[in-house]
Amino acid sequence: MTLEELKTRSEELGFKYVYGEFKETVDTPHLASVAVTTDNFMADNKVYKKRTQIKLDYTYSDKDEKEQNKIEDEILSDIAWNKTDETYLSDEKVWQVSYFFEI
Repeated sequence: MTLEELKTRSEELGFKYVYGEFKETVDTPHLASVAVTTDNFMADNKVYKKRTQIKLDYTYSDKDEKEQNKIEDEILSDIAWNKTDETYLSDEKVWQVSYFFEI
């Protein structure tokens, strides 16, 4: 998967999506991704395979298991991923789950 494919899949399933941060306030639910780090395959001082660790934040106001299943079963269907526990962001009054995967 590429970042462009992640964007396309997210938007096709009806999520508001951004790489980085939204420039304006966006209602929930939405997805935002950022590159966390790289884990490139290197040898002889050369990168042979680029691998980027991505964090995808799913932010929502109301728990909706169907929405979360769309992310896990459709958007991230062909890659290995891990996720965090649900976290309540009290200053924004929203919930957030973060998914971590490599592209």
